[in-house]
Amino acid sequence: MLVKSTGIYSIMTKAIFVFIASFLLILPFVFNAGDITLSSQLMICAPFLFFLGIPHGAIDNVLFLRGNQIKNREFIGVYLVIIASNIILWMILPSIAYLLFLLLSAYHFGQSQFSHYSDKPSLFYKALYFFWGVSILSGLVYFNIGEIQVLMNQQDEFAALSSLHEESIVLYTFLLATCITFVLLVFLSIKNLLDLEALFMETLVIALVLICFYLMPILIGFTLYFVILHSFKVLREEYLFLNSKKVVNSIGNFVKLVMPFTLLSIGGIALLFGLIYLNILSIPYGYLLLIVISSITLPHVFVMNRFYNLI
Repeated sequence: MLVKSTGIYSIMTKAIFVFIASFLLILPFVFNAGDITLSSQLMICAPFLFFLGIPHGAIDNVLFLRGNQIKNREFIGVYLVIIASNIILWMILPSIAYLLFLLLSAYHFGQSQFSHYSDKPSLFYKALYFFWGVSILSGLVYFNIGEIQVLMNQQDEFAALSSLHEESIVLYTFLLATCITFVLLVFLSIKNLLDLEALFMETLVIALVLICFYLMPILIGFTLYFVILHSFKVLREEYLFLNSKKVVNSIGNFVKLVMPFTLLSIGGIALLFGLIYLNILSIPYGYLLLIVISSITLPHVFVMNRFYNLI
């Protein structure tokens, strides 16, 4: 939505409005609550991540099979092999697995943010995808470095990732990625590949996300971004694409389509959490969730890259 006021254009999408409203609504409660432990944050955020975040990746098979000769069971088989391979990588080289997760997530977040600006993105757009994602993820880590250091000191599994959370390295990464992001935004605008209204909107978005990460506890801030600005946007794109292909003809049909693998994923995570609770698995809940999310993300990123080349 474009609004002209006193010579200045304000661009506000519904997602940004919901993000701001949610942020302002939650902020007083966060300040009044004082320090919120990571375990408490996990209990608060997990339902939102599970029921509003997981669905956007629950139809990867449907999206990938469009215009592809591979059978559904073959796709699922390959998907599971990739997930299993990533879990093994976590067991052998956790730092490498974690770094791979961060890099792929950075590109994926940036790609979903800017996918609607170009049908055939240039190298500059692809660079923008990556550095935009690196900017927000490194900002998330830097602004919450205290929480992360406490976690690393308390749990040996997270301590193995400490080399990737050196404060000076994270700060320099954040500053460099943010500067490159703004340079690329301005460059694309100068080249008429991004209009001034879009430039203003994207500057507003990244500023809002970083402010949220600065003021909110790490998991709460990330959940606000992930659910509202990422997952909802992707779900909308998926719905519009499948609706145009006559795969679904209503939001109700779309919900039915995403539910099976959403519930299966949530059930699988609940089962693993149950094994931890029964002392059958000896691993922190948060670390297990990190492994699960990163393992699901790995094949999802490649599916979504193909999807964005189709729409």
